[in-house]
Amino acid sequence: MKSYILIILSLISIINGQAQQKAQKPDKAVEKYINQGLRAYDKADYREAELDFRKALANDPVNAVASYNLGLTQTELDKNLEAAHYFEKAAKQANDPLLKSKAYFNQGNVWFNKKKYEKAVEAYKNALRQNPSDEEARYNLALAQLKLKQQQKQNKNKKNQKNNKNQKNKQQNKQNKKQQNKDQKNKNQKNKKDQNKQGQNKKDQQKNKNGQNKKNQDKQNKKDQNKNGKGKQKKDQNQKNKQDKNQKNQGNKDQQKQQGGQKGQKQQEKQGQGQKRKAQLTPQQVKQILVALKNKEQKTQKKIKAKILKGSGKKRKQDKDW
Repeated sequence: MKSYILIILSLISIINGQAQQKAQKPDKAVEKYINQGLRAYDKADYREAELDFRKALANDPVNAVASYNLGLTQTELDKNLEAAHYFEKAAKQANDPLLKSKAYFNQGNVWFNKKKYEKAVEAYKNALRQNPSDEEARYNLALAQLKLKQQQKQNKNKKNQKNNKNQKNKQQNKQNKKQQNKDQKNKNQKNKKDQNKQGQNKKDQQKNKNGQNKKNQDKQNKKDQNKNGKGKQKKDQNQKNKQDKNQKNQGNKDQQKQQGGQKGQKQQEKQGQGQKRKAQLTPQQVKQILVALKNKEQKTQKKIKAKILKGSGKKRKQDKDW
């Protein structure tokens, strides 16, 4: 297809050059650069060809032949977007419908190769509008339309797949979020349960501690009570011993006093017996005498009782009867 286009291009360039020579009488310098560019193009020296066509446009910016040939050269240099620009420019600058048709046709090829089928379809339609008998443009249009439908279908499927994927991801995210909420809820319940358990354990520990403290306190109190009881008992015993000692001392004192009284009374009796009583005893004297006699009798009874108890504690010696 490319060699065919190049042949047509050469013919179009010659025809268009002749037409412009008749209409505008182009500058000889522009014609010179265009011819040099064509020769370099035929030799596949596309860099030199591009340079010559640019020089032609520098001298005549609206030269459609120079713009078309520059676009064709840039396709060989893989400068497709620049080529499409210059084909568009040539189509608008050209007065010849055949040149316009070829410019749109090559622009369509650029878009087709770039898989921009919608732009390619529009370019091929413009080519057919300028030259309805161009079967190659018609064939390329049909092919571009088929590719466009396939591309649209693929894009639709791709979009549907993307939507399905997004929907699936959305549902998955929703399920994940639901699961996360459930896990978080279970985690919170577990944490709450653990906290309650820790609180209960702490409460039980405090209770046990309080119980132990109370037990220790009761033990200490009991110990203190026993200690106090022993101390009190010892104190009471000491007091009792002291009282007994005091009573004993008082008894000894009383006994000594009684003995002294009895002795004095006895001396008085002796004195009374040695003397003649000149008068009667007073009631007070009689009472004292009776008390002294009573005490003496009690003392005598105690001595007798002590002797009896002492004798009963000893082992009696049996008299031999042989």
